[in-house]
Amino acid sequence: MSKIIAIANQKGGTGKTTTSVHLAYWLSQRGQVLVVDADAQQSSTTWLEDLNLSVEIINDPDDLFDRLPLLKEEYDFVVVDGPASMSETTRVILTRADIALVPCRPAGLDMHSSNRVIRLIRQARDLRGGKPQAALFLNQAKKGTVLLREAQAALAKSGIPLLDEVIYDRQVITDAPSQGQVVWQMSGSAASSAAMEFDRLFEEAWEKLS
Repeated sequence: MSKIIAIANQKGGTGKTTTSVHLAYWLSQRGQVLVVDADAQQSSTTWLEDLNLSVEIINDPDDLFDRLPLLKEEYDFVVVDGPASMSETTRVILTRADIALVPCRPAGLDMHSSNRVIRLIRQARDLRGGKPQAALFLNQAKKGTVLLREAQAALAKSGIPLLDEVIYDRQVITDAPSQGQVVWQMSGSAASSAAMEFDRLFEEAWEKLS
């Protein structure tokens, strides 16, 4: 069954675009994928074109509401790279998504910001009888830090499941967009480690949410 998968968090810099592009590449091995770039900055579009992945820019809330169900009929997976703002666009995306993944950085302001999108997800689920299925995950984390442990403890109480897999802060992930690649295509041990983390993250999310 086709799925609309939203990558949502109104806080900029949490890794929405990086997650969206890597998820789209991962899903492209499993079916036909389209990425909807709903961010006004259109930061994923050039990267996706470098990867020969299909992308459509839609950032008007009304257009998103109308177009997403139609695109779901054309593709196996529609990945929506959400905007870095608490806007009507985010709310509309969550009213259409089957699955919502929320990347969170283990930092104070980011954790506070995540509470807002969690609230929007809860509201959407109340209106839609449980949809979207949703999960949080920690992104750009430092291994073995107190901040990481505190973030895991705090997010575990949010009411939205926290995935076990963590994406750690690696320069190779930061470099991927400028190289027009994803970590599976890059060389070196850091790229291999990042690729394994993304594989485990997406497999866990798919198992728990679909």
